[in-house]
Amino acid sequence: MEWLLHFFSYSASFKESAEEAVKVITRISPTNVPWAHIYMFIMLIPILAVLWGFYCKYRLYKVGKPTNRCDNIGARIGSWFGYTFGHSRVTKDTVPGWMHFLVFWGFLLMFFLTGTVAMTSTGREFAELIGIHIPKFAGGFYVGFSALGDIAGVLAIVGVLFFIYRRYVTKPDRLNDTKSEDGWILALLLIILLTGFLIEGLRITGQLMAISGGAGVSAYALSQFSNEIGAAPVGYFVGKMFWGIPYETVVIWHRMLWWFHLFIAFLALGMSPNTKLWHVFAGQLNYFFRYLGAKGGIIQPIPNIEEAETFGVSSLEEYTWKDMMDFDACIRCGRCQDNCPAYLTGKELNPKMLIQDLKAHWLEKGPYLLAQKKEAAPEEAGAMTDDAAAEVMEKKLIGDVISEDVIWACTNCRACMEVCPMFIEHFPKLTDLRRNLVMWESNFPSEAQLVFRGMENNSNPWNVGWADRAKWAEGLDVKLWSEIPEEERKDYYLYYTGCSGAYDDRNKKVSKAMVQILNAAGVKFAILGEEEKCCGDSVRRLGNEYLFYSMAYEFVEILNGYGVEKIITACPHGYTCLKSEYPQFGGNYQVFHHTEIIAQLLSSGKLKLTKPVSMSFAYHDSCFLGRHNDIYEEPRKILNSIPGLKTLEMERNRDKGFCCGAGGGRMWLEEHVHEGQKRINIERAEQALALNPDAIAANCPFCIQMFEDGVKSKDMEDFKVFDLSELVVQAME
Repeated sequence: MEWLLHFFSYSASFKESAEEAVKVITRISPTNVPWAHIYMFIMLIPILAVLWGFYCKYRLYKVGKPTNRCDNIGARIGSWFGYTFGHSRVTKDTVPGWMHFLVFWGFLLMFFLTGTVAMTSTGREFAELIGIHIPKFAGGFYVGFSALGDIAGVLAIVGVLFFIYRRYVTKPDRLNDTKSEDGWILALLLIILLTGFLIEGLRITGQLMAISGGAGVSAYALSQFSNEIGAAPVGYFVGKMFWGIPYETVVIWHRMLWWFHLFIAFLALGMSPNTKLWHVFAGQLNYFFRYLGAKGGIIQPIPNIEEAETFGVSSLEEYTWKDMMDFDACIRCGRCQDNCPAYLTGKELNPKMLIQDLKAHWLEKGPYLLAQKKEAAPEEAGAMTDDAAAEVMEKKLIGDVISEDVIWACTNCRACMEVCPMFIEHFPKLTDLRRNLVMWESNFPSEAQLVFRGMENNSNPWNVGWADRAKWAEGLDVKLWSEIPEEERKDYYLYYTGCSGAYDDRNKKVSKAMVQILNAAGVKFAILGEEEKCCGDSVRRLGNEYLFYSMAYEFVEILNGYGVEKIITACPHGYTCLKSEYPQFGGNYQVFHHTEIIAQLLSSGKLKLTKPVSMSFAYHDSCFLGRHNDIYEEPRKILNSIPGLKTLEMERNRDKGFCCGAGGGRMWLEEHVHEGQKRINIERAEQALALNPDAIAANCPFCIQMFEDGVKSKDMEDFKVFDLSELVVQAME
């Protein structure tokens, strides 16, 4: 017991700690704070609070349905490590991202520095009392690491001040839902950092005064203490402010600030499960459990759809536990809001508020759901009988929490998911809501009914007879796949035109242009002709999973029956569906967008472009080719290979590109515009026309249609919109 009392009562004085620092080049912690060793036990309180927070969150996650996010553990560990410490996702938004990087690493380095010093001084003393030896943290490594921590702390202060200035002075639109919590959390972090430097400054000043005999700071003390000054350059600078005050005052101030700093630091840690600081932990969970498959394949089929009793999601508990982890991880940064075409054109959909509304409903309803499962605390179960509980349990997810206008406004452009630093999966949640409305409630826009009927009857959204599907190729001497000998099929590409390329007069020209290109380059290809089916992309994204299910299996049976291995398509929607979603139904093919094939042919020299196309083009990245498949360079290589052509980049391009408005099945739905709203395609057309181009270049049949409608609304009937394949044909000999 004597050694334990000694341990708790002992604290090195400024003189003792200074002498040790001069002799060994190290630092003793705590210094000048009697009974400070008790903080090792006090720290258990915030640690237990965090652990309890994890447990409570885990219970709330369990409200959701099961889903497998524990595959490929190695990749998940790499994802957690890279995105947590590398911050590559956060820094995609350059200035705020790098400021967050400074705050994160500033606190992390200072935490490790403080912990290492404590372990090798306080912890070392305690360990040796029970017979365990821990080496001292000393020498040049200590000086360098400590100095790095000092600099990181200053940079963290810069980061916090930036966020305060940004939230309360510049006030960008995406931070339009600032809460009181945002302010006091930032203030708390700033106070922790500032008091840390004040404590360090007072400690160094006290040690210098102790070496100098307690009166002022002598030149001798400075020369003796040079290593410690080098280890804490910022602390030394701050400490100079206190050189003129009495030694006894330095001692008292240091002790008071030490305990205050300890209190607020532990307070911040202990409160984190119930504040926005929780995103530090929830974000790491999301980095580990994020979707690792093909970006275009994130929409998953309904398990056992033939036996399912319900379809989609109509109540909170029908979401998965990963969906609820998404709710928890959202930090309200608003990056999704800044890039959502629906929000930016005045629609009701705001992806940030979508997740926040779902989160509020989850936190409200979750405890009652746990009580129903008899997993809640007795007081929670008892609360089930009150009127408030009944109101919560009766609240409708569709209608009371998320409106139908929000559900149908999404274009699946993936802009929200591409910029989200937490890998939150926004639009799949809306797809699940659409599935319920379509397949369970039979509640969907009237235009969708025509699409579904056309798909069921003739496998195209216009309901044109299936016998007309190959008419576009008349006179082109295009081979049918059924005519190719079975042993030769492995050498052929299937050219899949899709519905637009087969039936839409405008996009038939793209199909014909692609035939010219493939023939000129000597590429072996064939078409299915009347046997070709719609891939079903629009049907799935409109929520009719059952119809998509039957269409996909039917088409997969045809493709597999013919031994198809390689597919070329001009439609990014069909490309995404065939490449990333058909494997869910047994269809595994090498799928190429026509821009990939053209770029390969140009690189290999099989295709040569010699005729100048002396025009300037505003180039548009389609969402499904770009953000869904990361294909940005091939289209630009094609444009740069055309003599005389000048490419103009719109302000919103590549992964920050702006949607044309036709994705997510919205190609077939009327975009109802009210006061203060604008059609998405008109907004995008205006962005292109602002560059004063001669024409617009695109790579998607939906985009071409939306742009042509957009420029017509500006009374520019003669303004042209081209697919890249059409420009290539113009440049061919």
